[in-house]
Amino acid sequence: MIGLFSRASTVSSATISCAASGRCTKIISPISPLLFRWQQPPHQLSTPNNSLISVRHATKKAGGSSNNGRDSAGRRLGIKVWPGTLAKAGSIIVRQRGKKFLVGENVGMGNDHTIFALVPGRVKMERSEKNRKRNFVHVIADES
Repeated sequence: MIGLFSRASTVSSATISCAASGRCTKIISPISPLLFRWQQPPHQLSTPNNSLISVRHATKKAGGSSNNGRDSAGRRLGIKVWPGTLAKAGSIIVRQRGKKFLVGENVGMGNDHTIFALVPGRVKMERSEKNRKRNFVHVIADES
């Protein structure tokens, strides 16, 4: 087998002198009668006067750049005042994106679909009888 940094030559004669000052070995293969592989390591280079120069290789892989690595904070959406609890007038009951919850009695909706209480009272949530996906939010006003 011939490696990446090796040279091979096919020779018909069995007695061969190595040209690179005795650094070659014989490899007998069924394909060719004699193969010579130069045993010079890939990390050493020879110069014209046969002195060796050592070459440094990278010890760390070069780090590439990434387009990821950033994230935004959560938007803190959801129900803020649960059903059965008291809500003050103007307090936020539900923060949402879109109209997952719809307005009922004594509640209002902001520009960002936030549902808030118009009067102080107890929060009540119910589903529509026609469409079970629609949730209505009501505030039952306290008489006290």
